Amino acid sequence: MSQNPDHLAIRVAPDLNGRQTARVGYSNVAKEIADHAASKVTTRDDAHAAPGDMIEHALHAQRMALENLHRAITVERMNGTSWETIAGKLRLPIAQVLDQFKHCDLTHLADTNGENGVWRVLAETCVAPVPGLGDPHPGKVALELDDWYKAYASGQPGDPAGAATPNPVTAHL
Repeated sequence: MSQNPDHLAIRVAPDLNGRQTARVGYSNVAKEIADHAASKVTTRDDAHAAPGDMIEHALHAQRMALENLHRAITVERMNGTSWETIAGKLRLPIAQVLDQFKHCDLTHLADTNGENGVWRVLAETCVAPVPGLGDPHPGKVALELDDWYKAYASGQPGDPAGAATPNPVTAHL
């Protein structure tokens, strides 16, 4: 009987620096948003829904999207994107952007161990509690994201970006 070599490989969680950890944090929130949204597609529980339940679900999705915006700004700053460019993308005055999002700038932690720096900050400053963020090791979360994306991509038509890559998240960190 032939065994799949992928099942025999031992996957060790990588040690990530602050930049890589910020990207994993962004990806993790994106995954949680996708899972949340997918769970709301079914109409199975509509008969048992209380008045306002759909509004609550939509508000939760909005809070998660705001969290992802914060994470995106963190990643952009880590990658050297200027505040001027960020303000332009948000179509807001730079003073307002700095007032609202300056706390997202973790560039001082970019080259530090992600587990002890960026990951702790991301957990502490989470705008909306996002299930799945709790693992204390961002490298383990990155491996889980590899598996999640491969499962997601296998159900999509065509060949989504990275679907054929064994590690679509960790391979490019």
